[in-house]
Amino acid sequence: MNIKCTKDLLTLSFLTTCCLIFFNLHIYGQQTIELEEVVVTGTRTERLITESPIQTELYKSEDFSNLNFSSVKEVLALVPSARFENDCQNCGLNQVQLLGLNQEYTALLFDGAPLYSGLAKVYGADLFPSIFVDRIEVVKGGGSVLYGPEAIAGVVNLITDEPKYTNGKIKFSAEHFDVGEEQELEQSFIYDYVDSHQKYAISLYGMAMDRGAMDLGSDGYTEIPEFNNQILGSSLWYHPIEETEIKATYQFLNSDHRGGNKLDLSPEAADIAESLAHEIHTLGLTWEQQVSEDFYFSLFGSLSSINRDSFYGSRSANAQTAFTDAGNPGPVTDHWIASNESLVTDAARKIWGQADNQVYYVDSQFNHVFDKHTVSYGAQYRFEVMKDATPYNPFSPTSKDSVANLGLFLQNQWTISPNFELVPGVRIDNNNNVDNVIFSPRLAAKYNLTDQTMIRSSYSTGFNAPGVFNEDQHITVTNKGSIDLVNDPNLKEESSQTFSFGIENRPSAMNGYVVLLSQIHYTQVRDTFDIDDSNSTIWIRENGPDSNIFVWENSLSWQINDHWKLDTNLSYISSKFDKSVNRVSDFSTNQYLKTPEWTGGFILNYNNHDRIDAYLSTNFTGSMIAVAEDADFVNKDTPDFWEIDLGLSKEFPGLIGNMDLKLLGGLKNLLDQRQKDFQENGADRDVTYFYGPSRPRSFYFAAELLF
Repeated sequence: MNIKCTKDLLTLSFLTTCCLIFFNLHIYGQQTIELEEVVVTGTRTERLITESPIQTELYKSEDFSNLNFSSVKEVLALVPSARFENDCQNCGLNQVQLLGLNQEYTALLFDGAPLYSGLAKVYGADLFPSIFVDRIEVVKGGGSVLYGPEAIAGVVNLITDEPKYTNGKIKFSAEHFDVGEEQELEQSFIYDYVDSHQKYAISLYGMAMDRGAMDLGSDGYTEIPEFNNQILGSSLWYHPIEETEIKATYQFLNSDHRGGNKLDLSPEAADIAESLAHEIHTLGLTWEQQVSEDFYFSLFGSLSSINRDSFYGSRSANAQTAFTDAGNPGPVTDHWIASNESLVTDAARKIWGQADNQVYYVDSQFNHVFDKHTVSYGAQYRFEVMKDATPYNPFSPTSKDSVANLGLFLQNQWTISPNFELVPGVRIDNNNNVDNVIFSPRLAAKYNLTDQTMIRSSYSTGFNAPGVFNEDQHITVTNKGSIDLVNDPNLKEESSQTFSFGIENRPSAMNGYVVLLSQIHYTQVRDTFDIDDSNSTIWIRENGPDSNIFVWENSLSWQINDHWKLDTNLSYISSKFDKSVNRVSDFSTNQYLKTPEWTGGFILNYNNHDRIDAYLSTNFTGSMIAVAEDADFVNKDTPDFWEIDLGLSKEFPGLIGNMDLKLLGGLKNLLDQRQKDFQENGADRDVTYFYGPSRPRSFYFAAELLF
């Protein structure tokens, strides 16, 4: 299917759905729908979603539980114009794309605080489970005025709520893939206990997941690495006196990826191996106090400790190293390798990497309500330190780096009239990796044209300061010895400006059963970070070309009746640098790589708890440019992809004593839409030539025990 045909089909589908809605308005004129959902991310204060001056997209746990989504990355597939992209066939490196920008420009938050460091964030969306997340809020556009660095493309906030009653859930899920007869097995639980006097509440949760590696080609090397993930966590809410809440959280995460070939052998013995193991401990403490009707505040502190062992190695390269270290000239021979396996393994062992990363975060916010104003102000401090070493190589020194950022913010939610609200805000940051003070303003406005039509617009800014971790530099360190990544003396922070404008309409005849939304975002990113790697021992982080990103999103949500609901979206994305960048021989482009111009999808849900629940979803990924830089190859026009999922679920109340049983089953990627032109040259392949949907067709079965 060519691009023009795809665009026309998507547009026709979207317009047809709109016509059907208005053709059937009279049928549902007497129905009502619950719209009193509260969101917090856009202004850091509680607002009804229908009244929030900052456009916020909300996804509740019940929205994705029936879809059998287990990780945050799967939930983000529901967000218009958002994408999840895999970047490495060996290690599983991945990224969330928001507003056409990759993951380093998105602030991933847990209850409003930074979720991971730069080190852990590389695999964060894949690691983090959805079992204990009550809702996910997404705000697009520069959010640095409230959340500091990284919030250039937007903010993804994972939110937990205090349980209202004692209950629990145990779940088992098995997913079987067509390729290699591999499986993904998952077991999880969550238990909430609420004191009878509502004095305190406790939540305990855990998950264990095991996925086999998959070779989507035929060369015996992985495209999807082996992945194991275990998580154990708890939250405590305590109310010592009225209007006071203290919340304490702890989470332990243990995960490992392994890709390449010969997975039954140690990484040192494989022809190609990438192995990563993370241990992450996170502690958090929050104090929220309602002092009076007009004044309340919150204080928060957290500590994250991340330990990572990593191996990126080629058997042939390690053999050559051992051969040279033994005093032999020229290229290594197969005969020498066969006679000196232990020396090769010893050389390989030296490239194991070990990173220790600690992140300290403190946040305060004070809110005053008076007349037509809600004024919020506060301070945030983040300190991150990282040590990176090759523990088995005494000749490779340990590197250490740190970054500290202090930010002060001020915001005023000003209700000028019942129909018009203005939200100015400003932030000042001092970052030890940037010479100057960083100034980040934002201005948002909401205007009700009618009772059914609302306009939101905003001008927002963002910034990204140099961090302590760079994945490309880390990989090269462990392969080739010590390489220093240093900042150019004239390095500036990345900065952005985003202009957003949107119209939301809720037809009066539908009583809120239909929500139509169309919005545009135009982002200018200045002084983009780039790496000059021309020197074999010192890499220089410098400012590269500027870029401009235009995004047009259209979405429709239609609660057809008490049982049927339709959500559909269509987005256009144009992401371009100010000048062309040379990618491979004879090919330069100013377009972002692996960023399709058109994306879209829909989900049709049928909910009838007395009988059965069902869903049908489609996710569309348009053509894009994919490059294999190491292999000097480019695909300028990748295929369009249509991922179709369908599933059924049935609840059996009181089947086991006082416990309910819920069964789920379905198919994912029904048409097996994925990349088919992998390089089939084994150890010499370019592992970054990986685009589009990564998981093959599969079917799943899950059982939940609710008590």
